[in-house]
Amino acid sequence: MKVLLRAFLINVLSFIVAWQYFPTVILEGGFEDVLLAALALTVLNKFLKPVLKLVLIPVNMITFGLLRWVAAVLVFYVTTELITGLKVIPWEFPGLATNFIIFPKYLIGFPLNYVVSALFVVVLTRVFTWVFKRKDS
Repeated sequence: MKVLLRAFLINVLSFIVAWQYFPTVILEGGFEDVLLAALALTVLNKFLKPVLKLVLIPVNMITFGLLRWVAAVLVFYVTTELITGLKVIPWEFPGLATNFIIFPKYLIGFPLNYVVSALFVVVLTRVFTWVFKRKDS
């Protein structure tokens, strides 16, 4: 039970940061939708993600594990479909010009916006899990 509560609270924190600082993740209902999205993501990560990893074993073997992120993206997509207040919208990368390289403007639309958003939330979750890791006595 403690593990699920800890995962839920970390997912809440990850969704709050993603909602506030990442332009593709929109939570329309405010904090209530943050809680619902975190609950859905926690439950799906505990029950659906292991099944998806089993189904994707042949793909991971062929690609030598390069497509392990697909399960996380699929779980994030299912979460957005379950929670009506959680939206992932297209985003236009404004471009970047330095002395050495130029990145032009680019519209990040479906499905790349889900991939980028899911990976952002997963990275936040992993960072917060590391920061708030349990101290063993």
